[in-house]
This record gives sequence, C-alpha cells and structure tokens, in this order.
Amino acid sequence: MQDLSLARDLQTIMQIVDRAARDLTGADGASFVLRDGDLCYYAQEDSIAPLWQGRRFPMSACVSGWVMLNRRPAVIGDITRDPRVPIDAYRPTYVRSMAMVPIRARAPLGALGVYWSSIREIAQSEVTLLQALAGSAAVALENVALHDGLEKGKARAREVEAANRDLAERQQALEELQRQSEALSEFLAHDLRSPAAGIILAAQARLKKQDLPEPERRRWNAVLTSAEVIQRTALNLLDVASRQHGMFVLRLTELDPASLFEGVAEILEPLAASRGQRIELCPAMPRCLLRADEELVRRVLLNLVDNALRHSPPHGAVRLEARWLGPGWVELNVCDEGLGIPAHLRDRIFDKYARLADGGAITSAGRGLGLTFCRLVVEAHGGRIDVTDNGGRGSRFCVQLPAG
Repeated sequence: MQDLSLARDLQTIMQIVDRAARDLTGADGASFVLRDGDLCYYAQEDSIAPLWQGRRFPMSACVSGWVMLNRRPAVIGDITRDPRVPIDAYRPTYVRSMAMVPIRARAPLGALGVYWSSIREIAQSEVTLLQALAGSAAVALENVALHDGLEKGKARAREVEAANRDLAERQQALEELQRQSEALSEFLAHDLRSPAAGIILAAQARLKKQDLPEPERRRWNAVLTSAEVIQRTALNLLDVASRQHGMFVLRLTELDPASLFEGVAEILEPLAASRGQRIELCPAMPRCLLRADEELVRRVLLNLVDNALRHSPPHGAVRLEARWLGPGWVELNVCDEGLGIPAHLRDRIFDKYARLADGGAITSAGRGLGLTFCRLVVEAHGGRIDVTDNGGRGSRFCVQLPAG
C-alpha cells in the first residue's frame, strides 16, 4: 500500500498490484484487467506462463466482465464446473482455479484476478485480501489522476462514473426483465409437458393397433413426432435453466453407443420418412462403452439428429458414427448433408437462442435451445462438443465423452 501511494503512473500501479496479488495468495499468476467500454482489456499480468496480456474480450464473454457487471467477486475452485468460464479460452492455459474481484465495487474501473494451476478450495481470507488490494489499487488510480492536477479531467471522471452507474442500473433492469422472461418460459414449459406426454401416449397406443389403415398410421406417426418435438423443447428449456441454477445432476452408468444410436434412429425414423430421408448407422461402429447419464445423452443425440434431419435436403441421409479416441474417450458423430455452418459461426451456434438462418447468419429467432442443451450436458460430463465440415458436404457434430 505504501508503494501504491507513491506510484504516479498506471503501469507502475499494475505491476505492484499483480506482484502483491501473487504474494498474498500464493497464486501462480495474476492479471490486472481494465474496462474499455464494452470490452475487458487484459492490461498487465504476472504469471508462470503467458495468459492474455494485451488482448481484449467482450464483457459478456469472460469472468472479469461478469465481475464488473455484477460488482462482486467470482470465486471458482474448478473452472470446468462453472458456466461463467469460457472454457475454450482457458483450456490451453495452466489455469484450474481462480478468483476475480472488481476494482472499485460501486462503479468498477476494472478487475483483479489470480490463478492457480491446480484445483483448490479458495479461502475467504484470500478473497478479502484481494478485495483490499483492489481497493488500494482504485485509490492509487485516483491519486494519479489527482496528481496530474487536471480539473477538467476530474469533472470528466465524475461524468463517466455517473454514466457507468446509469449503465449499471439499466443493465440490472434488463437482467431483471430477462429473469422474468425466463421464469415465464419455464412456467409455460412445465405446463406443456403434461399435455405433450398425453398426446404421445395416445399416439403410441393407436399405432399399436395391427389393423390400422396405412393413411391413418402415417397421420398418427406425424402426431407422435410433433408431440415429441414439443416435449423435447420443453425439457430442453427446463434443463438449460436447471444447469444455469446449478441443479444439473448426472446419473452415470455404462452405455453402449450402438444401442443409443439404434434407439434414437427408431424414435426419429417417422420424421425422416416423412421427408424421404435416411438415418444410417455406421456398420463398423466399435463396441466401446461410455460412462454417462443415459437419458441426458440420448436427448443430446435426439437433438443433434433432429437438427441434422431438418437441415439436410429431402431424400438425403444423416449418418451416425462412434469411434474410440484412445484411453478414456469415445467420440459420437452426427453427420448431415446440409449447407454446412461457416467456420466463423461454429462457436456461436451453441449459444442460447442462437439459430442458423438462411444465408448462413446467426439469428435469435426460433427455439434455439437444443444445441445449448447439448453443450451443457456434454460439458457437465467433462467432455466437449464441436461442429466441423463434413468433407465439404454438410456438418459433422462431434461429441467427446468419457469411456466406461
């Protein structure tokens, strides 16, 4: 704190704070992040290996942005289990645990983060030390401005603070509106589940009749398929909300990918047949086992195959494959013959409510929860889901899950 009181420029303040943050917490790295409009600027770091110094990220896409927007600390003992962490950005780094605090809680100027290379329980005393250090950094930053003696600059700072406060209040109002909207959606999803289940049971009972005329059988198959889509949509919405509220519980068992594929193909065959499409099971599918939640993984595959059928041309094929990736991992592939997804949109396609529109652009129209649900389920298992080019003809969705 004495060193900070004598600092007269931003660079010195950041170096002192990052070094002190590591010393106080025994961390393997520290970052000093500045708010730059709607971006987080990783201005300085003191770390055992390079992280993100000099880079900028959207406020909504990183933990430091979450800390500034919410004006409170983020304490994450295991980065793979916290939805606020953009795991693809962290995967190449050594970081396994982290803590981040705002620099000035009322209207944050930035954020101070520390990182550890192992999963650990972060003590409240360590967070308190970080908050005290961040408070001292905020004071030091203000002292530098005062030392410059620019009255105009001080007036401008007050304007910026007021603007930030107004933006924070608006953001809070928008978040409350979003919470209310999602609560209403969850309520409607609950109400949809029971009638959809009743329609499914009625359709299944009708289809069991051996003497059912073929035209009527086709109509009841269409009813069954539509009711299952309604039910899946409602379940996706409820499960996405549950995961975000920390209530996603896995029931792990050993599963045969071939049996999973066969069950999914049987359910979605009426939808494929109505469009003259085929669901192909790879004949060389290996008999390897997964260790996963059977119901959740089945619904992941249902979402992916349903999505593939809807984006493939009439009379096209959707291919299901499984392959052994080596010790501990199995990959499930769903391949379609559609137009494909542009490379620069492949990460965003898994965002909540995102949907690929005609012309290859991302839109918020439609349900847009199926792929979000898939990502949450796969990441809850410790796996990953990606989409790649299917050899120049459509898309290949790759799901990597732990082997049994």
